[in-house]
Amino acid sequence: MSRANLKKSNVSTAITRFNALRHGLTSNAPVVPGVESAEEWQEHLDAILSDRAPGGAVETKLAGRAASLIWRLRRVERYECESIAVGRERVDGDFAKQQLVAFNNRAQSVAEAEQRAEDARRCLDLIQGLLKMPPDMLLASSDVEAILRELADQAEEELDGFMDGIAQPASGDRWTAGSLLAAFRAIAARGGEAFEQMLADTVARALVIVGGQELEVARIAQEIDHMTRERLLPDAATLDRIIRYETALNRMLYQALSQLEAMQSRRAGAPTPLHRIQAYGLPGG
Repeated sequence: MSRANLKKSNVSTAITRFNALRHGLTSNAPVVPGVESAEEWQEHLDAILSDRAPGGAVETKLAGRAASLIWRLRRVERYECESIAVGRERVDGDFAKQQLVAFNNRAQSVAEAEQRAEDARRCLDLIQGLLKMPPDMLLASSDVEAILRELADQAEEELDGFMDGIAQPASGDRWTAGSLLAAFRAIAARGGEAFEQMLADTVARALVIVGGQELEVARIAQEIDHMTRERLLPDAATLDRIIRYETALNRMLYQALSQLEAMQSRRAGAPTPLHRIQAYGLPGG
């Protein structure tokens, strides 16, 4: 065999061996099914092997190990982003739990607070317009009950006791503007209060309730916004886990690259230090 053919054969053999090693690295691809792509891993591995230009089995293994560690470090970044996203998505639920623990009767979301404010405004409109409504106009039972319950609370009585002796619609019938107006007059007479004054006081109280509910909407929206902005970082436990894992991967990556560089320097005939000290190997490093 001629020298040229022998050289060509040796190059071909080296390429074949390299490809075998490369395929061996690919067969152990650190790809998470359903999350990461085997094709993307292959492109990443090829880029690292091309950049490091390993020679022989050991150098190729070291370069492959570096590629795997860099790949896993990319996963750390993704995990951090996902942790932040999940934390921010859970703000509404976490706020609701917090409200439930601290306050039994407070709204647990902006939507619930807005609904309460809307209900309060509707009751205010009902009281303010009661004198002008047709007597037979049907009213929403929930609105009438909310108004009467507030009057009972003001009198520091339970609703059933407060309405004792006051004419109410028969079972199955609905409140009308006329029947509610009659109930208001009876309540005022029982308390020895002028009807007009009682109605004015009820309107004033309804205005206070509406204002309070609107303030509650703003307060909850502000607190949820504050919680959301606070979650631009993972929680303390997740952040500690990320730091520890990333530190371990970086340490192994630097070791693999250092060993690879030392082997390549020796192979190229360049002087290499007899003793390599890595900062990450020192106490506190």
